[in-house]
Amino acid sequence: MLNKNFVMKTSHVSPVWYAGVILLLALTVLFTGCTQPSAQSPAVTAVPTSGSQASLSPVQATVVPMNIASLPYGVTISYPNGWERKDVLISGVRDYGQNTINIANFFSPNEIPGDTLSYNSLSVDIDQNVAGDFDTYFNQATLAVGKTYGTQMEAHSYSLKIAGYDSYELDFQTKEVKGTYIFTKADGSIYIFAFKGPMKPIAVTALSEEIVAMYKSIQLNPPGSSIPKQR
Repeated sequence: MLNKNFVMKTSHVSPVWYAGVILLLALTVLFTGCTQPSAQSPAVTAVPTSGSQASLSPVQATVVPMNIASLPYGVTISYPNGWERKDVLISGVRDYGQNTINIANFFSPNEIPGDTLSYNSLSVDIDQNVAGDFDTYFNQATLAVGKTYGTQMEAHSYSLKIAGYDSYELDFQTKEVKGTYIFTKADGSIYIFAFKGPMKPIAVTALSEEIVAMYKSIQLNPPGSSIPKQR
């Protein structure tokens, strides 16, 4: 039960005291706003422009030393040190179904130690007896490659320029083999650069690191009348 004699007392604060507190709070807010650091702009990442500085990176790409081969029929191509070159000049039917002259072949060292079938290769051929237009020739060659390596072959074709001449690239692979064949038409003849290797990760990686530099190095100077005679 409440005590009837209990009386709640209300304290009385002077209005001057309230004014002082309000003034103090206002000064505190004003001081804090003046000393707080201003918002900073977002960091900007510099994007390198074209030129020598743009290609710099912490890890520089390895430059593979190359040899230069000057071949018959006006072909010049660079190939990696360590690859073996064999000059041929023999005609015959190739895996792309055409009877051409095999100018030269190049073979890499074994990419997998102890595996004598782990090498990559490049054959350089020329066909001077071209029947029909370039598109027809390439389509027939693509069908022939499919028959050679089986119906399960995966193939993709692209158009590109080799030494300034119109070219077609045929990329294909099976469970056993991977190839990139480039067909280039120059002054009535068709040159074929057939890169091929086993479908093994180490060999595929090695060839992919070298193939672009090799085909970009190709120079063609069709010989006209100064063509080596075949025996």
